[in-house]
Amino acid sequence: MTAAGGPPAEARVTAPVIVRHAAVSWGLNSHGQLGNGTTDEYGPYGGVSGLDSDVVQVAAGFSHGLAVISDGTVRAWGDNTYGQLGDGTQTERSTPVQVTGLTGVIQVAAGAGFSLALRSDGTVWAWGTNDAGQLGNGGTSAHQLTPVKVKRLTRVTQIAAGGYFSFDSLGFSLALRSDGTVWAWGYNHDGQLGTGTTANSSLPVQVPGLSHVTGISAGGDFCLATRTSSISPITSVWAWGGNRRGQLGDGTLASHLTPGQVTGISAPFIASIAAGSSSALVLGTDGRIWAWGNNASGQLGTAPSSSPVTRPVSTTGSGSGITQLAAGADHVLALKSDGTVLASGGNSWAQLGDGNALPVTGRVQVTGLASVTQVAAGWSFSLAVHAE
Repeated sequence: MTAAGGPPAEARVTAPVIVRHAAVSWGLNSHGQLGNGTTDEYGPYGGVSGLDSDVVQVAAGFSHGLAVISDGTVRAWGDNTYGQLGDGTQTERSTPVQVTGLTGVIQVAAGAGFSLALRSDGTVWAWGTNDAGQLGNGGTSAHQLTPVKVKRLTRVTQIAAGGYFSFDSLGFSLALRSDGTVWAWGYNHDGQLGTGTTANSSLPVQVPGLSHVTGISAGGDFCLATRTSSISPITSVWAWGGNRRGQLGDGTLASHLTPGQVTGISAPFIASIAAGSSSALVLGTDGRIWAWGNNASGQLGTAPSSSPVTRPVSTTGSGSGITQLAAGADHVLALKSDGTVLASGGNSWAQLGDGNALPVTGRVQVTGLASVTQVAAGWSFSLAVHAE
């Protein structure tokens, strides 16, 4: 029965809720890497210009930012000395520009002067500086101002760009394929390619001894990977490369040219890994964080220490509600299930987002930020995607 003067009951439809996924930024802004239209020395939490909807993912490099848009295109902003913005120029941009010729992109990664993009067809594309072969196209040209296809790679499911947090380390790249193998290319002075040598490679090479890999992360001069075995879904953590600050978690300060398992992590299932400049963090599915490496700024979430932490230590107990980690030069971001973000470490450029640029101990909440779906940490700035 229909009420007088009203539509049939089945016609009363509630208007859909429109969710806009916007990109926001805070911290160091000397090259416009906050994307807010200025190059002020640093800035508080605020929106990235023009990216107030349809943002899928963000990535933060040494001094530039990247964003994947829902239509599969990519936006870039910040330093463009080496063409890392991919717009065909070397002009610094304080607001986002579209990367030339890229469609179907599902993930981006930002390094020191170069960028990577993963397309839905499983191919990887790269642009920017190529002095160590980090673009993976077989050459070592100085600059590539628009994207080129990385050779030898198909069926890639995840990418990572490293080297951007160490002044004495050039860039390198990682890719995880659908068969669980890891491939690496670029700078290799500390063995970060995991090949057993220190020779650079301008083409992707398979990291030996790794199979059933489920996740990768690239730091300043080292790498992390999570893997299962052929008989068990239980996750283990593996590390290789530079180890001057104990970032490999093996109790020493000696570099390793091939992957080795990190022991002492009592979390059978891993939710997230993050490799920073020289710090490593692992998030268990129970919400517990295990961390090691450089803690000079308190980035591991504990009181700062000049001595490296060479073995994993638990810095957050189970039930923390943390779901994702991101590590920068000397700061770490932790996304919680309620959409808020915690930050720890250096704060000289307000990269912790707590409303000032003063030192802190422990983790502080990023002020005024909620409904966050993803975080990214650059040299001394931070990015996030949140739902409006």
